[in-house]
Amino acid sequence: MLMPTHDRQAESRAAERGAQIADRLVRRGLRLPHLRIIVALEATGQISGAADLLAMSQPAVSRLCAELERIAGVKLYRRHARGVVLTPYGERLARRAWTILRALDEADREIAELKSGVRGKVWIGAVTGAAIELVLPAIKHARINFPHIDVSVDVATSDDLTAALDAGRLDFFVGRVGTASDPRLYDARLIGNEPLALIVRPGHPLTRQDPLRLDDCVHYDWVMQPEGALLRRTVEGYLRERRVALPTKVLSTSSILLTLITVTQTNAIAPIARVVADFFAASGGGGHRVETLDVARDIAIAPYSLITLAGQELSPASRILYDLIGRQSHGAES
Repeated sequence: MLMPTHDRQAESRAAERGAQIADRLVRRGLRLPHLRIIVALEATGQISGAADLLAMSQPAVSRLCAELERIAGVKLYRRHARGVVLTPYGERLARRAWTILRALDEADREIAELKSGVRGKVWIGAVTGAAIELVLPAIKHARINFPHIDVSVDVATSDDLTAALDAGRLDFFVGRVGTASDPRLYDARLIGNEPLALIVRPGHPLTRQDPLRLDDCVHYDWVMQPEGALLRRTVEGYLRERRVALPTKVLSTSSILLTLITVTQTNAIAPIARVVADFFAASGGGGHRVETLDVARDIAIAPYSLITLAGQELSPASRILYDLIGRQSHGAES
């Protein structure tokens, strides 16, 4: 009896995958508890801390550590007065172990989603402009067409979102890879630009000034993201390129709510994403009506991307939201 073509192809692919896996560590006795141990050691820096984290006794943890070093054939950690520190071998193994454990969690989640149809939990991150322009419309579409998908959105700076992705708290985010992170650890799909605007309260003295120059703006208080944040570096670089002095009185905050409250209650100026500025200028959302200054209209922050961990496979529910946001970005550009 002839085997159907698709069955033969599937069997061939499975055999090929099997041939590519050497299983050397597994053949030497590596088990999942060993992976959990090395990840816990990296997280806590202590044998006792790893024991507490895994709800195990310290002797059991020490035994598994010794087994793991024997299996790996190298020294994975060194003891010091305050605990343990991983060697370069240990750091590399811990990174791979974390990836494997997370992949198993994702597999469990995908199985649950497949069993129940197109449903599941999706954790998305976004910078403020992308959240309004891309993420919210995608969620609206998902609510109608995929009502059993539960979505959580974290709006923050790209640095914070990168850290959340690294920690497994996000499936993906819309933003930029954090300034202190290695771009090679992520897959980034470029999807949009983010022009900025300078906002003030209605009736601000600068709204009546014509012509308005950048030099006129820097004499007022400003509200900006903390030093080193991409938006702030972009604005300060823009001013320097035009030989304009930097503002001397700056309130630093990453909170868009505090920014809006400060701007609407004082004469302060704030640079924010233009799509956010347009929203509050048009609607006065939450009572925070603003106006945009007719100056520096060409200022823009670096383009943002859909970002996942390198090589990460999204769950079915996460893939739906990822693709919806990608399609929404094409619609926003047209």
